[in-house]
Amino acid sequence: MITACPECDTLVEIDSIESQKRAVCPNCRCVLCHVQGRQNQLVQAFSFSALLFLFASLFPDFISYTQHGITQVVSLWQALILLAEHYSYFLAGLFAFTILVMPVAVCSLLLLAHTEYWQIINAHNARHLAKLLSALKPLNLTDIFLVAVLVSAFKLMSFAELEMGLGFWAYILFVLCFIEALSLFDHEYMWRNQTQCNRHLVEPNNLSSTLKRCKVCGFLGEGEKCQRCYAKLKYRKSQSTQKSLAWMLTSVVLLLPANFLPIMDTISLGLHTPATIFSGVQVLWEAGSYPVATLIFLASICIPIAKALLLSYLLVRVKKPKDPITATKVYRLLEFIGRWSMIDVFVVIILVSLVQLGTVLNVEPEIGIVFFTLMVLCQIAAVNSFDPRLLWDKNNQ
Repeated sequence: MITACPECDTLVEIDSIESQKRAVCPNCRCVLCHVQGRQNQLVQAFSFSALLFLFASLFPDFISYTQHGITQVVSLWQALILLAEHYSYFLAGLFAFTILVMPVAVCSLLLLAHTEYWQIINAHNARHLAKLLSALKPLNLTDIFLVAVLVSAFKLMSFAELEMGLGFWAYILFVLCFIEALSLFDHEYMWRNQTQCNRHLVEPNNLSSTLKRCKVCGFLGEGEKCQRCYAKLKYRKSQSTQKSLAWMLTSVVLLLPANFLPIMDTISLGLHTPATIFSGVQVLWEAGSYPVATLIFLASICIPIAKALLLSYLLVRVKKPKDPITATKVYRLLEFIGRWSMIDVFVVIILVSLVQLGTVLNVEPEIGIVFFTLMVLCQIAAVNSFDPRLLWDKNNQ
């Protein structure tokens, strides 16, 4: 079988996927495929367990807190409804997508892709379902949300007495099972196991320079459309560097109001305390929560600046090709750290949706959180628009 590395476009010939523990690109060391077998049953088990724990975490008590003799008990579902009814549909939609829509869709698709029904499902439907899974998988923010819950708990400790409910512990188990299911999932195996899509498939038998790697299913072919999923075949993402530069510059413009405008307002006994990202870090540091303050500082202030600098480095390396291995490692680092800037967004969402004690204690969102969310999304779009294969073009000529 001939495959291509998704990051450097190196063509690699593999005699048998089943005989390999894993196939690795000889250039950039990207993992191309994993061994299957018992792994299929593990993906099914973890996906099903994740769904059970997710639904078990929605309705039981998630967190309870007490201040001045007043106790408030909130579940995740109640928090979502409260956020939508009283504050922001945008934040409520982001909240619902993160904790419910995306995990349910991904777990359901993982279960489907590892059953016998997947092999006989209509080819047209299989293509759309597989494309949906490919699009949703990189949007996993459940682990970031869990960390944000813990950060929010540390912040609340300075205002009230906290107690974690059954829903919180169920959510932790859900995150562990969900992440494990995603780590065991093999995208290439899913496509090769779809009988209908591969019925009339003609795989290339030589390492030709005219082969194109499908951006959706990874199949190598020639022509305008992929034989397997019918997606348009392109040598590179169109206008990759221009789009990345545009998204990055937009995020830099949004960075200023995101950091200097208040992101939330804490109202305790009628006293308003607006907080920016930096002032929130300062309060946590002065309160002795050094690990949490450091985490927020790195994720919300350092990482956005570092991402802009590192992406600028990659854009320069495309124009002046040099040391593509190091540049590829920088790209992987950008993919990994990009999601962590969402911590502050989720902290605000959690505090706004959970902390509602009338005139005693309230947390309300401010305009800064909108700018910060847009800034993070623009940076994610900038990284996703960049084509790492451009770094290797001169090396592969």
